Amino acid sequence: MFQWSMSVGVLALVFNLLGGVSALFGIYLVSFKAGVEMFGWGDARTFGYLFLCVGLCFVFAGILIASALRQR
Repeated sequence: MFQWSMSVGVLALVFNLLGGVSALFGIYLVSFKAGVEMFGWGDARTFGYLFLCVGLCFVFAGILIASALRQR
């Protein structure tokens, strides 16, 4: 039981870290790189909003997982 909860706890921590870095990178792209073309795929501001939203979803998922583990 301990090993399972420890691995899921590490997964929650990884989600929080990746989500935080992604959200901060998205804020950077929106704030400072508006109008810059990224690899021919589109504007950096659009990717910034994508990174921001996905990062916040990862943080939210990590918090939910950690909360569920704490309840057990």
